Amino acid sequence: MYNINVLVILLVVFFLGHGCLQEKANTAFLIESHTPEIQLDGIIEESEWSVASILTNLHSPWVPEKLDSTIFRCYISENYFNFCFEVVDRTITVLKYEDEMSVAKGGRVELFFSSTSNLSRYYCMEINPYGHVLDYKAEFYRNFDNIWNFIDLAINSTLTHNGYIVEGRIPILELNKLDIDLSNGFYFGVFRADFTEENKDSVIWHTWQKPISKEPDFHISSAFGKSKIND
Repeated sequence: MYNINVLVILLVVFFLGHGCLQEKANTAFLIESHTPEIQLDGIIEESEWSVASILTNLHSPWVPEKLDSTIFRCYISENYFNFCFEVVDRTITVLKYEDEMSVAKGGRVELFFSSTSNLSRYYCMEINPYGHVLDYKAEFYRNFDNIWNFIDLAINSTLTHNGYIVEGRIPILELNKLDIDLSNGFYFGVFRADFTEENKDSVIWHTWQKPISKEPDFHISSAFGKSKIND
């Protein structure tokens, strides 16, 4: 009887734990919706940003001792998906801008959108501290179309005493055309590449979600989290 009771308790604990994990996995990051439009000036002290949803505690799964102080904010206004990154970076490292691919060789922040968790098609923007953008669409796994660009993505950035700020917006109508459903839910990734020197081996990768990968990789479904408008 004792063994049966122990078994029952263990089964209850397992299913409760499994339920909690499922609930956590299915929990969406809620994005606030408010009327005011941002002033796209790379400055985020305006009252508009006080109503934004916030993500903090980006982490590096592959360099666990490296914590990150980046603050990501976003909110939906009448016409735009608005976002900003506030980054602490005392070793800003970027290469001279020659074309979009120059952005991928230095420090930057990244924002990816997908309508589905399997990443059958997703859309990416990578932005360096000076506001230069590498944007492209992709299909799983790592089939990149670097010719593709967002049509009306707008970005402004500014350097601060301890890093940089990237502020941006993209029309809701454009996201809708890409099947990014803000009301019913979509998937997105929030990332940062921190270069401490001008070589690829110096980069530390930071992410909102924890990708299930032994090597740094943001182009897999576990790097994305679910999100929707906070109704």
